[in-house]
Amino acid sequence: MAQALWNIMWNIVGGLVVAFLTLSIQWVTKKLKCRSFRQVFGNDLDEFYIVYPSYVSPDRDTTYPKPPSKVPRPSFLTVHLTTINSNASTRSVSHLSYAIGNYSPSLPHIRSDIDLDQRMDISFLSVGGLNNYKSLDVFENTSNIFLQFGDGGIQSKTSGESIANIEGKIDYGLILKIHPDNNPNRTWICVAGIGEWGTSGASWWLSRHWKTIHKCAKEKSFACITKTIYGSDDSTSLVHLFLSKEDVENIVKKTSNKSIQGTR
Repeated sequence: MAQALWNIMWNIVGGLVVAFLTLSIQWVTKKLKCRSFRQVFGNDLDEFYIVYPSYVSPDRDTTYPKPPSKVPRPSFLTVHLTTINSNASTRSVSHLSYAIGNYSPSLPHIRSDIDLDQRMDISFLSVGGLNNYKSLDVFENTSNIFLQFGDGGIQSKTSGESIANIEGKIDYGLILKIHPDNNPNRTWICVAGIGEWGTSGASWWLSRHWKTIHKCAKEKSFACITKTIYGSDDSTSLVHLFLSKEDVENIVKKTSNKSIQGTR
């Protein structure tokens, strides 16, 4: 009897030890993942903003019909909208807020570019390109040595040469991270596309594949170009990852050489 009780006690102790070690490993693993996530997204995740572009409604008296419901129910028109938001922004905010919420003790603040128009001493991730005032702050900051938008789609900030443009049903997006020269302790990130699926696709890719960036960039500034099949965020893949302006110009040269060869 005594031996049986002794065996039971040791089984209980062994189980508690295994449970403690399992929880400890999970805790350490989560801490390491959170540290890696902060290196990519910045150390201000406790006070971090996701910024979407806001549009003024053309007319408060304009009626906005809803798409038909897939099940029988009455449908009503919407009027008196003061602002309008795009579907791409909604999808992007959903992808990114979920990811940040997983690795941060607090959820990100979600604000429009109008709300934060004059605030520069913050860390944020802006969704959309030239239609978002905070994205313009990222593009125009002197710390951005990577990419910009122009007539040729996504361009080199240094040379202005085109790197990517919409091709048939393929849309391209960019992910750009800098530490602004006027507030170097802050982190500014822009996720944008040439078209709407480029934007939401790049957001989806960043939310799920940020570890790919971390392996190469750690806490450094970087830029990425992604490609997305129209209508499918989860088809997005990485095309280029840049850590310096030299990286960008090397791709510009390769792109130019391919274009020249194609015309021969």
